[in-house]
Amino acid sequence: MTNNAIKNFWANLKREKLLAVTNIIVITVSFLLLGVFLSIVFVSQSTLKYLENQAQVTAFFKDDFTEENILNVKEGLEQDERVLQIDYISKEAAFKLFTELNKDEPVLIESISADILPASLEIKTKDVDDLATLASELAAVDGVEDVKFFEDVVEKFKSVSTVAYIIGIALVVMFLIISYSVVLATLRTTITSKGTELEIQRLVGASDAYIKTPIILQALFYGVISGVLASVVLVSLGIVLSGSGLFGNGLLVPFLPNTAIPFSLFSAVISVLIIVSGIVLGYLGSATAVRKYLKY
Repeated sequence: MTNNAIKNFWANLKREKLLAVTNIIVITVSFLLLGVFLSIVFVSQSTLKYLENQAQVTAFFKDDFTEENILNVKEGLEQDERVLQIDYISKEAAFKLFTELNKDEPVLIESISADILPASLEIKTKDVDDLATLASELAAVDGVEDVKFFEDVVEKFKSVSTVAYIIGIALVVMFLIISYSVVLATLRTTITSKGTELEIQRLVGASDAYIKTPIILQALFYGVISGVLASVVLVSLGIVLSGSGLFGNGLLVPFLPNTAIPFSLFSAVISVLIIVSGIVLGYLGSATAVRKYLKY
């Protein structure tokens, strides 16, 4: 039965070369668009994660609070599981930064010295929701003169991030449905084109498996070839973008803290998902089409 099904499958492809090519092109474009939307969603979430990681609390210390005391506070914060990164900015470092930012205003630089600038700690958290709590705790620390935390900006950013995530997931689900519909419609065209042949096979006593297996194999062939073609395009695009340096150190993985992957690797992962989707959608689409349109 398997050998006969494979022979029928190849015979169908040879007889319907134009239809096969058309089907592969249609499904390839569908998978390519699905891959592009998946990439857009991931890249947007990675970008939002990067921006989220830039949000920080800055604690400025009083002039009489010694560097040793500040470093003790820093050491204690480093033990806090909420803290992602903490940097000590000394008076001298603050003055150097001030000089760089105002290098075009020499009069202003001459009027400022390192002594009047406060030392500070810049703290980033693993979860942006912890920033407000940490800011309140730092404000109560002895020796802290002021705490800067732009809570309204962070809250707006969190709202934008949530909306972008919901829209992204909705788009991916929508395109999965569209891809499935395209596969289903494509297979319906294939089945319709050989309707008389299938009816004759049925009348002469061909079993359900004999009729359905070549169609399922044909659908799997379309799915795999289309998935591979779409993957080649996506991987090529990933290599080009990686070489351009557009994504710098890579894409941050939204659900894995401090984890970044090269865009080329991300494209390879998406390609594998597309090929697997081609196999799954090809099988499900063909099984549904056979059951619905041949009434088996």
